[in-house]
Amino acid sequence: MKTPFLHLEGGETLIAEDVVGIFDMDLATVEEGTREFLAQNQKQMQVVSLASDLPKSIVLVREAYGDRVYISGLSTETIAKRSYDLD
Repeated sequence: MKTPFLHLEGGETLIAEDVVGIFDMDLATVEEGTREFLAQNQKQMQVVSLASDLPKSIVLVREAYGDRVYISGLSTETIAKRSYDLD
């Protein structure tokens, strides 16, 4: 049986089926609703910043214990390419 994973920087690996979406930071934060969503999740300590430099993408994950938002320095294209299957 294969289990799909999504590898982000800093050794962070997510279960791919838990990923709700991968969004471009510049495009997503144009909308006020997205900025409010990020601010609310940051207050609730649900934001994990992995970007060591300029953040490029947002990865929204629905996990068993709640939603989590990952801020990544990788582009959406790079994250999509890092998705892989492990036996």
